[in-house]
Amino acid sequence: METQNRKSIMYSAAPLDLPDGTSGNYTLVVPGKGRVTVKVARVAGETVTFDDLKSYLNGNISDQTPKVSVALNLLQFIIRQAPNLKYPNNGRAYFTSGGSKDLRGGLQLFRGFFQSVRPAIGRVLVNVDISAAAMYKPGPFLDIALEVMNIRGNARALCYKKHSKEWNILSQFFRNVLVDIKLPKKTVTKKIVGLVEAAGRFPFSQEQEDGSSLPTTVAEYYHKTYNIRLSFPDIIGIELSRGSGKNTVIPAELCTVAAGQRYTRKLPQNMTSMMVDFSKFRPEKRLEMIVGQKGDRVQPPTLEYATSPYIQDAGMEISEKPITIQGQLLRPPTIFYGKKQPADVNNGAWNITRQHLHSPEVIRAWAVVDYSLRLDQNVIKAFMDTLEQCCTARGMSVRAKPSYKRGSGVGSVDRDIKEACSLALVSAGAPPGYNKPPEVVLVILPQSAADIRQDVKRAGDVTLGVSTQCVREDNVAKFSGRQLDQYCNNIAIKINARLTGVNSIPSSPAYDWFTKEDFIFFGADVGHPGPGVQNKPSVASLVFSYDRHGVKYSATSRVQQPRQERIGELGPMVYDAITRYGKVNGKAPRRLMFFRDGLSEGEYAGVGELEFEDIKEAVRRVWAEVKLNDSPPLITYLIVGKRHHVRFFPTNPQDGDRKSGNVQAGFVASEGIANPIAKDFYLLSHGGILGTSRPAHYIVLKDEIFDFDIRPIQEVAYTLCHAYVSATRSVSIPAPVYYADKVCARAEYHFDSSLRYMDSDCATIASTSTSEKSSFNLSQWRSGYTQTHSSMLARMFFA
Repeated sequence: METQNRKSIMYSAAPLDLPDGTSGNYTLVVPGKGRVTVKVARVAGETVTFDDLKSYLNGNISDQTPKVSVALNLLQFIIRQAPNLKYPNNGRAYFTSGGSKDLRGGLQLFRGFFQSVRPAIGRVLVNVDISAAAMYKPGPFLDIALEVMNIRGNARALCYKKHSKEWNILSQFFRNVLVDIKLPKKTVTKKIVGLVEAAGRFPFSQEQEDGSSLPTTVAEYYHKTYNIRLSFPDIIGIELSRGSGKNTVIPAELCTVAAGQRYTRKLPQNMTSMMVDFSKFRPEKRLEMIVGQKGDRVQPPTLEYATSPYIQDAGMEISEKPITIQGQLLRPPTIFYGKKQPADVNNGAWNITRQHLHSPEVIRAWAVVDYSLRLDQNVIKAFMDTLEQCCTARGMSVRAKPSYKRGSGVGSVDRDIKEACSLALVSAGAPPGYNKPPEVVLVILPQSAADIRQDVKRAGDVTLGVSTQCVREDNVAKFSGRQLDQYCNNIAIKINARLTGVNSIPSSPAYDWFTKEDFIFFGADVGHPGPGVQNKPSVASLVFSYDRHGVKYSATSRVQQPRQERIGELGPMVYDAITRYGKVNGKAPRRLMFFRDGLSEGEYAGVGELEFEDIKEAVRRVWAEVKLNDSPPLITYLIVGKRHHVRFFPTNPQDGDRKSGNVQAGFVASEGIANPIAKDFYLLSHGGILGTSRPAHYIVLKDEIFDFDIRPIQEVAYTLCHAYVSATRSVSIPAPVYYADKVCARAEYHFDSSLRYMDSDCATIASTSTSEKSSFNLSQWRSGYTQTHSSMLARMFFA
C-alpha cells in the first residue's frame, strides 16, 4: 500500500477491504500534527518474506539486498507502531511528559525511548535506549511568545515591526508550529507560516452575500462575526496561508500552542547544557530505566512488547532482558614524554605535572588582548605569571614577558590583534623590519562573547596567520593554587601543539608496527546545517598527519551542497595532503589509514565505496605526476560511528570503573553484536566521568594493510584515542576523527561576514523540494569561504 503523497508505505498482515476496492480515504488524529486525511491505495507489491533476511543473518548473502532492507524496515515499523501512535515521536524514538523539565524560553524537555532493529550474526537484536527531546511548551500563544522574549506579563510589548530583531526571533521560533484556534462554536488546528504586524488592524476585503466586497479589518471581522472584541489589536498576529494575494490572519490572543510538538532546530548554548544534564544518568540507573519496572511513570517499550497488538499480530517474540556479551580489555598504550619518560595511564587518564613535553617549543614573543569586563590587571598579571611558569615547567622556553593591550570589542578585533602583535615584538626586542607574528596571542573574553571569539579566530586562523588562545574571564578569576596550575597546564599543552611542538608520543605493539613504514593517518568528516535549513552549505574537512610519530596534523576543508554526505572534493583534498607530506618528508607514504566519521549504515556501500575510489584516484594522480616507481601505498578505510544508541553495562559493578560505574576504558566487543556482513567492533576508549559512556562503532570497509585482521586495527585505533594533543586522557574517538570534527565546527570563521553564515539558520527553514535544492547558490558560498592562512598550515590551530 502507499499513501496519497507517495512518500509513505503501509504494510498489512492481510489484504485490506478498501472502500473503493483499491483505495480509500481515512481521517486520523496524529500526535503533534492534528487531524490529517490519508488516502490509501493498493499497489502491486510483493509479499514480504524473511528468507533473504535469514540468509543475510547467517552470512550466506554478502550484501543487504532490497528484500533484506524491506524485511528489516517492516520489523522496525512493527516494534515502533504502538508507542508512536500514542506519543510524540521522530520515528525512531518516542517521548512522554513524565519527568519533563521546563527550559524556559517557550520550551520544555521530554524523556523517552529509542528503539531500533539491528541485524547481528544469526539473530536480530532490538536496540533500546533512553532518549530526550526538546518540545514546544503548550499554552496560550501570548504567554509562550512573552517567555521567548523574556518579558513578564505585558502582551502589549509584542507590537513588533516586521523584520525587527524581535520579529525575526519570534518568526523563527514559531514557524511551522501548530496552534489551536478557539472560536465560539469550534476549535481548529492550523500551522503557522508567518507573523503579521498589528494583526487587529490588518485590512482585507470581506465578500458580501450579493457578491460585493467591503473593506474591513481583522478586529472588525471578529467583532461582527464572532462577537469577540480583541484586547490587543496592535500586537503581532499569526499568518496561516499565503498566495493569490490572500492571507489568513488570526489574532494571536485567540491561539494556543498545541501540545506534543518537537522542537527540531538547534538549541541555544545555555539550553544545550541543560539538555545534556537532563539526559545524563549513571549506567546502573540508565539500565534500570531501559529494563523498567511495573508501575514506572514512563513505561519502557521492553515492558510493552508482550502486549503490543502489532507485535502479537506479526507473531513476534522479543525478550525483555538485555543480552550479555563477552569482550576484551585492551592494554593501554604507553605515553612517552620528554627523555622517553612514560606516563602512568589509569582508566584512560594520566598526569603530566612531573613531565617535560616530548618536543617543547620556544615562545619568543607573545601578547595578551583583554576584553574582560571586570578583571583587574593585577589578576591578569598573576594569571600570566602562572601560565609562564607552567610552560617553563613543561620544558618550553619563554624568552619574553607578554605585552598587554586592552581590546575595544566587536568590530575592532582585527585591529586589536594587529596592534597586540606589534607591541609583543617591541616588548620582545625584535629588530626593526622583523615582520613575523608573535608565537601566540592570548585573548581574555567575557563569559558570553561568541561574536568576539568568532572574530578572534577568524583573525588568527584566516586573516593574520597567528596562533590564538582564548580564555574566559571567569576562569581566570576563579582558579587558584592547584586548580590554577592544572588550568594553566592545559593551556600550555594546547599552545605547544599549536606552535608545532610535540606533547607526547603514544606507543603500542600494533601502532609501532604500523609506523615503521612511512604513513599518513587521515580523519574526515562532513558538517551539515541544522535540521530543516536549506540556505546554508555543508562543510567537508580532512586532517592528515605529516610526522613520523603520527601526532602532528594539518587540515583542509571545502564547501559543498547542503546535506551532501559524500565528500565531493575528497580526491583533490587527498592529493594535496599527500603532496604536502612529500614536501615535508621528502618521500612518499607507504601506508594510508583513513578514518571516516559520520556515515550511516545505508551509506557504507554507496558513499564509502566511492570515497575509497576517490582516494585511490588521488594516489594514482600523485604517482603519475611525480613519476614514482615505488608501489602505491596500501589503504585501510574505516568508518567511525558515534551517533548510535549501543551502551555497555558491567554485569558485575566491581568490574566497572569505581567512580563512574561505567565499563572500563579499553573495552572492545564484537561477538554477539557484530554485523553479519561487515567487519566491525565497538570500542569504549575513554574513562567515563559523568553519565553512561558511549562506545565508538568501527566498520572496516576496505583493508589492504591488515588484511581484515581486526585485533591490530583495534589496537591502533585505541592508541590514537590517546593521541589527542589537548588532553591528558583518552578520548572517545581516534584523534584524527576528533580533529576533523573540530575543523568542520570552525567553518564559521572562514565565511565572509556578508554571507551571514551564523544567521542563516533562521533565514530559510523550508521543505526540501527539488527546485529549492537546485536553486542553492553554491558558488556564492565557495567564493565567500577563505582557506586557512598559509602560515597556519603546519600548526594545529584546531586542537
